[in-house]
Amino acid sequence: MTFSADERFVYFQVSFLHGFVEYDLVADRVTRVASLPVAHPDMPREQYVLDSAHHGIAMNPQGTKLCVAGTMSDYATIVSPVTFAHGPLVPGARPYRATSDAAGQYCYVSFSGQDRIVAISYDTGQQVAGVAVGDHPQRMRFGVIPG
Repeated sequence: MTFSADERFVYFQVSFLHGFVEYDLVADRVTRVASLPVAHPDMPREQYVLDSAHHGIAMNPQGTKLCVAGTMSDYATIVSPVTFAHGPLVPGARPYRATSDAAGQYCYVSFSGQDRIVAISYDTGQQVAGVAVGDHPQRMRFGVIPG
């Protein structure tokens, strides 16, 4: 899950949903549900990793873009929180987690099925870098080492 910049909305993923839910914390209700592309519509639920159709969502600090990992459809994409329109699908095996950099330029997604982390531009929706990181990457945390 991730929060909007003003912390009014929370965007979260639920089991077997290819997309995410928007919840208004002030109104205390679900306001919208985003449906995103499904690569394997006939896949039995029993084959979903951790019962998760999608398992990774982040928002840039400006609150203008969401980054979504389509785990069982093998892509990540940038989504508008206003229209829910998605950008290009960045392909890769089992995207698992998503996190934003502090400046809000990039979303980092772990592709656990490829043992890689990729950086996706929030501006273009395109992959701008990728690096092999070892077996089955999951969560990513950023830190700063004082110089």
